[in-house]
This record gives sequence, C-alpha cells and structure tokens, in this order.
Amino acid sequence: MGIRIERKLVCYESVTMEAINPKYLNISKEKILEYMKEHPMPEDPAYSKEDLILDLTESDGMYTLPDNVKQETIEYIRDMLNAILL
Repeated sequence: MGIRIERKLVCYESVTMEAINPKYLNISKEKILEYMKEHPMPEDPAYSKEDLILDLTESDGMYTLPDNVKQETIEYIRDMLNAILL
C-alpha cells in the first residue's frame, strides 16, 4: 500500500452534493451496454468504455474520473447516468 495524491473529477448528486458510490447504483453491465448501443461512447485515451463499465459495476467508494478526461466524455457519462437512473 502507498499513499498517492492526484487530481480527480468527482461524480456527485446535484441536490445533496454527495459523491456517487457506484456500489449503491445497482447498474448492470447489460444496462450500460444497452445504453451504449444507441449512444456510442466517445473515444478518450484517458477513460475507456471498459473503464466506465468496471467503475460502475465493480467498484466501491467515491466515483471519480481522471483529471485529463475529455469534456465530451464527462458529458456522456453524466447523460448516461441520468438516463439510466431516472
């Protein structure tokens, strides 16, 4: 184990301002892939389709994105989560 400090973008709920924990979203890989069929994810060397799926289905803790992720990717993830969760 080692301590690291990095810049990250935090995904949070806009009303409560609480960081999103993917563990409690209960989003399946199938649901994400279904969304991606109609809405292809933009190419981003900092954050891949596989990263997104693993982060939302297999991770625990605060959902963060790399500091260098494209704005287009940020907007895609925001729109996807709002569409799936609402």
